[in-house]
Amino acid sequence: MNTVAVLVVQVLGRLRVWHDDREVDAGPPARRLMLGVLALNAGRLTTRRELIESLWGERPPSSAVNVLHTHTKHLRRLLDPRRSPRDQEGVLSTVGDGYLLRLPEDALDLLRFRRTVTAAQRAATGGDPARAAALLREALRLWEDDDPLCDVPALEGHPKVWGVKAERRRAQLSYWNLMLRAGNAAEVVAALAVQGAANPLDEAVQATLIRAYQATGQRAIAFERYEATRLVLAEELGVEPGAELRRAYRHLLDEQESRGAPRVPRQLPAPVPDFTGRAGELALLDAANARRPPGIVIVCGTAGVGKTALAVHWGHHNRELFPDGRIHLDLRGDDAEHALSPHEALGRLLTAVGVSDQDIPADTESRAARWRTETDGRRLLVLLDNAASADQVRPLLPGTHDTLVVITSRDRLAALVALHGAHRVELDLLPRADAVHLLRRLLGERAGADPGSVDSLATICARLPLALRLAAEYAGAQAHLPLAGVVTRLHRAGPLDLLDPGGGAAIRHVFGCSYRLLDAEAQRLFRLLSLNPAPHSTLACVAALSDVDEIGAARLLHRLASAHLLRCDALGRYGFHDLLRAYAAEMSLAVDGEAERQAAVDRLLEHYCGTAVEASDTLYPGWSESRRHAGLALKPSGVTLSPDAALAWLDGELASFGTICQFAVRQGRPERAVTLAAALHRYLEAGHGTEALSIYECAVAAARQMGDAQGEAHLRTNTGVVLRLLGRYAEAVDELGEALELCRRVGNRHGQARSLSNLGIIEERLGAFASSAARHREAVALYREIDDAFGQAAALTNLGNLEESIGGHAEAARHLLAAHDIFATLGERSGQAIALCNLGQIYSSLGQDALAVERLREALSLFREIEHRDGEATALSNLGTALCGQARFEESLRHLEQALEIFRSTGHRYGEASVLNATGETLRAMGRDGEAAQRHRLALAIAVETGDEDERGRAAAALGSLG
Repeated sequence: MNTVAVLVVQVLGRLRVWHDDREVDAGPPARRLMLGVLALNAGRLTTRRELIESLWGERPPSSAVNVLHTHTKHLRRLLDPRRSPRDQEGVLSTVGDGYLLRLPEDALDLLRFRRTVTAAQRAATGGDPARAAALLREALRLWEDDDPLCDVPALEGHPKVWGVKAERRRAQLSYWNLMLRAGNAAEVVAALAVQGAANPLDEAVQATLIRAYQATGQRAIAFERYEATRLVLAEELGVEPGAELRRAYRHLLDEQESRGAPRVPRQLPAPVPDFTGRAGELALLDAANARRPPGIVIVCGTAGVGKTALAVHWGHHNRELFPDGRIHLDLRGDDAEHALSPHEALGRLLTAVGVSDQDIPADTESRAARWRTETDGRRLLVLLDNAASADQVRPLLPGTHDTLVVITSRDRLAALVALHGAHRVELDLLPRADAVHLLRRLLGERAGADPGSVDSLATICARLPLALRLAAEYAGAQAHLPLAGVVTRLHRAGPLDLLDPGGGAAIRHVFGCSYRLLDAEAQRLFRLLSLNPAPHSTLACVAALSDVDEIGAARLLHRLASAHLLRCDALGRYGFHDLLRAYAAEMSLAVDGEAERQAAVDRLLEHYCGTAVEASDTLYPGWSESRRHAGLALKPSGVTLSPDAALAWLDGELASFGTICQFAVRQGRPERAVTLAAALHRYLEAGHGTEALSIYECAVAAARQMGDAQGEAHLRTNTGVVLRLLGRYAEAVDELGEALELCRRVGNRHGQARSLSNLGIIEERLGAFASSAARHREAVALYREIDDAFGQAAALTNLGNLEESIGGHAEAARHLLAAHDIFATLGERSGQAIALCNLGQIYSSLGQDALAVERLREALSLFREIEHRDGEATALSNLGTALCGQARFEESLRHLEQALEIFRSTGHRYGEASVLNATGETLRAMGRDGEAAQRHRLALAIAVETGDEDERGRAAAALGSLG
């Protein structure tokens, strides 16, 4: 009698086919893949389309259907060898446009798995967890490998494969949880640990593993597993732990308390609402905590900048990293009278971790030792808020670094960094974008209707977070006013008055706490610094203002900067934001006598004027003698400056000079404004025209106020020079003409010569060559009469330029060489460079391009040494022309483009037109006529605008020849 062979198909691991106890070969890979898909769908129709996509993806061959027929024939022979392969009703049958694999449950391990899991679910629902666990264990034993069809790699990403894997995961989780409920955690914890390591992002597995560790008494490992999972979720996915993982962690904490373990303090204050910005600082806290061991972090900054808000926000956001608790202790270091002593602070810390009153030692040293014992091995966050000094904090530090200590302070606490390896996070004012964003969040709809007023509020509040919040509160209380009205009130009354809700939140109060912690000398300097209207003060400026030497000033500045009442920039200059300045000014008015304040003002102005004269004498030595002929009583400071130091000081203070001039006038010292402006003219005419006009406007008015005709004449000549350099010829002629008449009335021949020389330059530009020549020759004669060598050299340079313009190259070269020699004798590098530059232009006109390039490179080097921007651009432009003459076109264009960039940045309109014309000429020589014409048209427009006949004619002629 024949028996029917028992068929078994396995997919929970490798794909295997058995007849009775004999394994048979399932065939080549494609056939195995087809069988795998059919088995995953056992009992359900598998469409032809699904099989084709599984085998070939989106680009099947034209023979795909025939290939399927062939595989089907072989699979029927494999699965049911006793039937004909053409039999449509056997184990593998054809149904419509698909195939159906009919297998009994016992013939396919996947079906047996599902049947057993279903039985386990019924047992669990029926209240029999032990039987449910046993059935799930039986179901999971059917799996040969973690992945179904693991030896058919083409099916690795198939949706049905992923679905079966998900079924196994759910069964595993159910089994593990049932074992935990039954008290059998020890039997599964090892398997769970393996799965946890293999699946670090699977929160359900990790939560179950944490519960297993907890159940087996491995609480420390459970806490470590939670923290490791939280970190990998944040780093890999950018998410926080989900509900299940948080429940497991909460259960750990609850058990800790219920077992009478050390108290878990949760003392952080509520986080500030609408916390905004500080991404970089939060990242620094994250990085500090991620170190092992984490240690100590100091969050420092000025009053009201948001130190506590940052620390509390970070602590709440990362609370789950500290399973043993979060402690907050206000050390009250901003109030010298009520600051906590280390003894009292240690008592509060010990109470926070559960030490009873009777067990707290009596002396400070023993308390510190007990605190170190209590924190040993515990993962705590300790926020020590408002620390006054390193001495106040040092006894409060744990003995190990398992605990993270975050300290906020207005002091930089340098000793903790140096001796205890603390990491410092310094808070500055909010960036403007963040300050505006915070105001918009606080103000709501009103902010959207008036963004300009929101920006103004941010400026008034100096982007200080406390002030921003108070301003928003004030605006809310003035709901009847538009935001523009709120801004107007704050401007008129001053923010210190209106942003004062009373109590500890008042701006004056928080600033006053920092101020009162200073010693008397530092308080005095803080007050006097408010007298300087410039945005910053150098060390020398501070020394003059406070009437101490620079060593003493540096010591006091260090105290103020450590207390975050001053900021030091990258150039070593000190300043404070507008709200601190207003507070310092109030304190000065209240404390300092008027005589002391006026003496400080005098010292401040003397510093600026004297240093400006010293710097100018250093950089322009030939001018120091010339100014004596001008009748200017300018006294240098007596402090020796190197050329680099002189230029650095001038560049650093450029933005402040106009403010200082206006301040001098307001303080009743108009003579100081005149002196400062007069001292700066050589520096200002080197490419700082915009700043110069503002300075001269104030200084001319000051000279008139004093009735100083000599000073007015000199300053008006300076104004005319700047207007000329900016290409504003009509205005320059008016200014220089009036200056000339004023000089003639007072008999100032030096001033007459300067005015004549500059008028001659303009007339040359406008094409009035004869008049220009007369002006220059008269200027040379006047300078010779008063024996002003520097003036003679300058006038000879101008005369040489004129001669070159009208074709007298030999005469021009003679004048320029004479000027160069005089400048060299005087050590006047600027004059030397100008003469060399113009000589280079002459040699270029004569076709002596090699000699022209040599002289122009010398000039360029000198201009760059003294950072004469307009001179540098002129040398680059002339060098570009000379290089074009040598057919070095690309090099020529590079130099001309650099020159154009500089002239545009300094507003030098004549220079811009000249470079555009030179660029057009080079482009034409390269055969790029269209681009050349474009440059000449731009030059023509500028020349017409300024009235420059020389460059207008040059551009027009070029355009005419280009057609």
